[in-house]
Amino acid sequence: MSIEEIVHTCSNEKVAQAAVASLGFDFARRLQIEAQNHGATTGAFVAKLVHEFGDAADLGDCRAMKLAMVKADQPILCGLRFILETRLESMRGVPHRQWPIGTLPGALPCLGVGQIG
Repeated sequence: MSIEEIVHTCSNEKVAQAAVASLGFDFARRLQIEAQNHGATTGAFVAKLVHEFGDAADLGDCRAMKLAMVKADQPILCGLRFILETRLESMRGVPHRQWPIGTLPGALPCLGVGQIG
């Protein structure tokens, strides 16, 4: 599945809600809290973050996401988590080049966008 497909499918509130449940309890709870802080359901909040990533991602973001996905046991979930982590961190003012990738089984544990060759 390509980045465009993840953005397209997970920009849907219902699909986003279901996908978040597959990312693990702790991360799902973190998203739920953030969603509540923004006055939205988890699905709507995640769909918005994914859609914003699709609109704002540059070539470096896409390369970093693809690199994270290629070695992952669950590349689609890894790609979704990459998107969510980058959007959450950008909301907190973390500089773009320090965006972390959360860990998923088989994923690279932490990879900054600036570390791409």
